[in-house]
Formats: sequence, structure tokens, C-alpha cells
Amino acid sequence: MASFGYSGKILRVDLSSGSISSISTADYADSFLGGRGIATKIYWDEVRPDVSAFDADNRLIFMTGPLTGFTGLAGSRWGIVGKSPATTPEYFNYCNLGGSWGAHLKFAGYEGIIVQGTSEKPVYLEIHDEKAHIKDASHLWGMGAIAVRKKLKDELGKSVRVAAIGPAGENLVSLAIVLADDGASGSSGLGAVMGAKKLKAIAVKG
Repeated sequence: MASFGYSGKILRVDLSSGSISSISTADYADSFLGGRGIATKIYWDEVRPDVSAFDADNRLIFMTGPLTGFTGLAGSRWGIVGKSPATTPEYFNYCNLGGSWGAHLKFAGYEGIIVQGTSEKPVYLEIHDEKAHIKDASHLWGMGAIAVRKKLKDELGKSVRVAAIGPAGENLVSLAIVLADDGASGSSGLGAVMGAKKLKAIAVKG
């Protein structure tokens, strides 16, 4: 389904097992509008109501929409969904970001990323032209999000786009943000969910 603004694939990464696979966007796109609708449907189908924000079974879903990366409109919006620790009781939550990270995820061949499970050690994801790898992030742990972005650009190339967390996310601060290129920031405490999963950053390049 590489048409109608979609690349056709959604990446699935299980940090507990280290497995990487993909699902078809076409399974959702006809019935659920845009990235927010698709991500919400996936979450609804896959996560039980009793799963907590920091549980390995919680999903953290990064998703673009059909206009993301469309040059005619300079589409740049993308979002993150998941159960958040920022509310009591914990609720499903959402944040919306701009900048260029979402467009580069689309250029790399994916609508979005479903992150599940929990890594035993700090890791980051590298996604480049439909290939994805889970990499060690021990050297990044403890660094601020801006410093992580600079370090990964030094390692992977200046054109890579990075979404990362800082020490607040690592330490499960309930309001921790996700910070991406061009000053894009996502709230709702989903940075703490990244930290619980030991996911320091996602670097994309298309």
C-alpha cells in the first residue's frame, strides 16, 4: 500500500526479545483516519486495560499521518501514543510533534513504530532505508537529549534525525518529554515510558 500518502508498513520492535518485524498499514488505513487514528486502534487491540505505564506490555507507538513528508504542504506532524504515568489513575495519552523527524521516518520506509517489551540494557533504534537495528546505548545513558542528538549525528551522519530522552526519562519522572530535531518536543509523560523500556533514542534516516 505504498500510495495515498502511506509508505505501506509499520515497524514493530520487541525490546524484550530483540525481534523486529513489520505489519501492513493497509490493515488500518481504510477504517481509521491518519496516524493518530491508526495508532489508537493498534493500542486498543493490543494492550489490556490493566497494563500500567511502565509495564513491558505497554505499547509506545510513534506514528505519522498520510500528509507527513508531503512536500506540497510541507507536512511535518507526527505523534506518540501510549499509557502515561502523568495522570492518576494512569490513562492512555497522546502527544503531537513537528520538526523533521516524522518526515524522515516516512522517507525511511515506515509509517510508524510500535515499541513493546523492555530491554535489559540501554538501547537505541537505528532506522535507515527500511532496515532497522537495535543498538547498544550504554554510552548515551545519562546524557541530555540534545547531547544524545549531537553524539548520534557524529556517529551516524549529519542527516540523521533523532528523537531522544534525557535523564528525566531515564529516571521515570512522570512528566518527562521526548525531544526531537528542530526543537520538537512531546509531553504527556511519554518520555518516562521510553525510559522504562530502556529506549534512549530513535535515529531515522531516509
